[in-house]
Amino acid sequence: MASEAGVLSIRPSLRRTAAQSRCIGALEAISRVASPDELDRVAANLEAAAAAGQGSARGSAEGRLAQRLGVARSRSVGARVDAETKAMARYFALRASLLEGALSAPQVAALLGTSRQTPHDRQKAGTLLAVRDKGVLRFPAWQFDPNGPHGVVEGFAQALRTLDLSPLSAAAWFTRNQAALGRLTPIQALRNGQAAQVVALAASVGIR
Repeated sequence: MASEAGVLSIRPSLRRTAAQSRCIGALEAISRVASPDELDRVAANLEAAAAAGQGSARGSAEGRLAQRLGVARSRSVGARVDAETKAMARYFALRASLLEGALSAPQVAALLGTSRQTPHDRQKAGTLLAVRDKGVLRFPAWQFDPNGPHGVVEGFAQALRTLDLSPLSAAAWFTRNQAALGRLTPIQALRNGQAAQVVALAASVGIR
């Protein structure tokens, strides 16, 4: 992977454009929160974007890259890099908001009065939601309820096992307003005793 300094630096003798400044600022923000694997993916995408604009002989590669970035082929390489950087910045901002206040496995074990291994076992069994962040599991706090079965909101485990999404996407789904639930989020609806409706909605995710 290219070094962080190599990705983020720009020669002082060059005047930055507004787009360059936005890209560099977003990359600096990403570098502070991204894991090494995620930084690898960012660097690979940016390197591919730069390579795609080096000549007409690479037109087919440029077209594939433009499709990946979701922008028109006619846009400049700088604009595509800007779009990619903004998309990554939005992703990391969403990830940070979803994990705000999340608990570590030892904290969950202390909260539930279990062994330290139990949160990991329940995450694997699909009865607790956890997102891997910088090599460790983090458990969104909103899933827990001292009055619920096994310390979680009633109906949550069934909805989670029904939902066919990645952990981060599942966290977003549980906390996003849903028209089918009267604009409540699924976790709010579960707390209101609407477990059957939430589970049915979870089962419909991905069905066309």
